[in-house]
Amino acid sequence: MDTKNFLNEVCKEIKYQPARKPIAEELKMHIQDIKEDYVSSGMPEKEVEEKAVSQMGVAEEIGKKLNKIHRPKLDWQLLILVIILIGFGVVVSILKKSIMNYNYIGNIIVYMLIGIVLGICIYFFDYRKMRKYTNIIYLIATIIMFLPIIGLDALINGVKWVRIFGITFMPCTIAVPLYLIAFIGFIVDYKNDNIIKIQNEQFNISLNKDFIKILVLGIFSLILMLYIPSVANATILGCAYLVITTVKILQNKEHKIKKLIILYAPILTFAVIFVTTIIFTSPYRLNRIKASFFPETDPDGSGYVGMLQKEVLENAKLIGQADTRVISSDEYVISRESNYTFIYLLGKTGILFSGILVLTIILTSIKLILNAKHIKEKYGKFLIIGLSTLYIFQSIASVLMNINMGIATNINLPFVTYGGVYFIVNMINIAIIFSVYRRKNINLFENESILSKE
Repeated sequence: MDTKNFLNEVCKEIKYQPARKPIAEELKMHIQDIKEDYVSSGMPEKEVEEKAVSQMGVAEEIGKKLNKIHRPKLDWQLLILVIILIGFGVVVSILKKSIMNYNYIGNIIVYMLIGIVLGICIYFFDYRKMRKYTNIIYLIATIIMFLPIIGLDALINGVKWVRIFGITFMPCTIAVPLYLIAFIGFIVDYKNDNIIKIQNEQFNISLNKDFIKILVLGIFSLILMLYIPSVANATILGCAYLVITTVKILQNKEHKIKKLIILYAPILTFAVIFVTTIIFTSPYRLNRIKASFFPETDPDGSGYVGMLQKEVLENAKLIGQADTRVISSDEYVISRESNYTFIYLLGKTGILFSGILVLTIILTSIKLILNAKHIKEKYGKFLIIGLSTLYIFQSIASVLMNINMGIATNINLPFVTYGGVYFIVNMINIAIIFSVYRRKNINLFENESILSKE
């Protein structure tokens, strides 16, 4: 068998077509190396090719082995965990059916179908193509954040939401993951040698243009979050930025400690100044934070909802509805506001059921962390780290706030809290993670023109 026929037989067994050509080229090079060894040993050239090909082995068996390696893979474990989380969300929706409007379940079904369809499409989408549109993604996020500022707004509980064509959503819901994806693109494309020098008679300063871009755009996105205002989303986004930057620094071989000090020193300094300012100039904010953990200190004010949560926790059963009017009646905020989903579920179904939810959240978080560890492609790795950080921080903040162990925030529980746009965004986020994982064992062979230059 000659080289051409051998490669054709191998490639027939490889189902993922983009992998066929580069695999054939690699095998061809290997055959060429063997041929050169035979030629140098004095073997006649007529026998060299057939001998080299036969040494490679059986083409069909080689193709089948390569096919197992170079094929897309679905993360079934993560998929099952996500389905379970969505199942909890369905349960919450059914429990709340009586207190919502008549088309509540219909809306849930519509948004769920939209989210699933978009998720499937993104799963098959080559996530690497997003990288060259990093600036556009950042611009879209910024435009969304400006929508309530230009008049497309609805003020709910003192927070500016966006209202378009009858659909109301918090701009941060969409903007946070978009800003995060854009930030990841900036970090991955960061170049140490992209230097600008400022010189005059008194000083000579060298600045990295990529660093300035990341710093300015990152801070600007956080300022917009605070303007909405949404301190919780700004905090989570800022922490996600910090995680991504830390991982980027740790990947570099030189001056890790120095760079980490440069990163964390000003952040910690600002945090100390911020907390001190709150203590001395805004005591009411300090009281609100204290009431989040100890609601009995202000039961009729900042601690009112916390007292409701405490009552549910004290009367919760292992299985079944808690013996308290806070749960049996639909008039309390816990039954109506989406950010109290976890305590509502605990009160309605019991400790065992809500405990299974917590376990699912923990297992999902662990699986996401492990996935990030196993991804070799740089952009995909950072996407999983960033989006996983977003999911983990939101879940932790939501659950802790619901059981009086965290600061009261307007953060919802991913996949469990109902919200049409929120559900769709979460489905898109997790679909991107699935898309990255799908290609984890595949050498990405498509045309390099779809990527930005390293």
